[in-house]
Amino acid sequence: MKALHVFTVAVTRNGITMFALERADVLRQAGVAMDFAAGNAVEPTLLREIESHGIHVHKLSNRRGGLAYVRELAGLIRENRYDLVHAHGNSSSLFVEMLAAALAGCKLRVAHSHNTTCLHPRQDRRLRPLFYMSYTAAAACGTDAGKWLFGRRKFTVLPNAVDANRFRFDPAARKAVREELGLGNALVVGHVGRFNDQKNHAFLLEIFRELLKRRPDAHLLLVGDGFHEKTLRERAKALGGSVLFTGSVPDPERFLAAMDVMALPSLYEGFPTVLLEWQAAGLPSLVSDTVTREAALTKLVRFLPLGAGAASWAEALLALDRPDRAQASADATEFLLSAGYDLGRAAEKMLHFYTELSKR
Repeated sequence: MKALHVFTVAVTRNGITMFALERADVLRQAGVAMDFAAGNAVEPTLLREIESHGIHVHKLSNRRGGLAYVRELAGLIRENRYDLVHAHGNSSSLFVEMLAAALAGCKLRVAHSHNTTCLHPRQDRRLRPLFYMSYTAAAACGTDAGKWLFGRRKFTVLPNAVDANRFRFDPAARKAVREELGLGNALVVGHVGRFNDQKNHAFLLEIFRELLKRRPDAHLLLVGDGFHEKTLRERAKALGGSVLFTGSVPDPERFLAAMDVMALPSLYEGFPTVLLEWQAAGLPSLVSDTVTREAALTKLVRFLPLGAGAASWAEALLALDRPDRAQASADATEFLLSAGYDLGRAAEKMLHFYTELSKR
């Protein structure tokens, strides 16, 4: 079987890209060849990593949504004779990718929901009738994300998952990273995610401003990149050298080891993989109540409304229980493995999903 994964967001080190990439080896070993179609130029280091898994990345030249894009994508699918097209997004605008696949004669068309809302609700509502006729199989990262996009229609949960042992707390990494960044024994508030509207970094800086009033020794460690990064770096200058930016990194687990508490004040989330990673690392996490509770698999996660304000968030972060990291990480890792959120089991479930589709 030849499968093409089409991304409606930029192909970077984000959760959606890594969802497909981290399952590629299991699929390839079972005879499923996988390629990516990207609307952006992929950063060279990430591109090499993707290609090392036997994946070819097709750069789409036309802007998503227009007729030229549909023709280009349909031509790509037809030329390479893909048996299955798996499109990733969070709204019924996935109709565009499903239409291109249908025009190319592809009979296995998977629409995959990765969130619980979208940026263009009016367009989403208008496209829903066409969207519901365009796909042949529906998938979602979690139950809430599935209900958001497919309503009462049938969908399969292909859970976000992690290599739990990779994120297990490493005291040696903690010591090394803290020395590299000059953190000493300071309280480190962490966040991992793209610098976009959804992640709400501007509010996170407000929270940290309030936290500094209570803990002047604290640092905020931000892992990731994105189109708001330059603006946020400028805003962070007002907080002195207490806000650190790592950029996109291939080894976030090292930086998690150096952190003490995590903040996820997102405006919305489907099923944040980072929250699984944070729990595996034994990190107490404060999360906005707009985030699905499906991802809170341990007692390390606490929810708080965004409307509570920056001061309340700062106080709640300081009040988080901070258990023994090694023990909390070991307990969380064991639970993630037993509950089916291990990457190996999740990859096998995706393979089974594809196998069943091929029998239709």
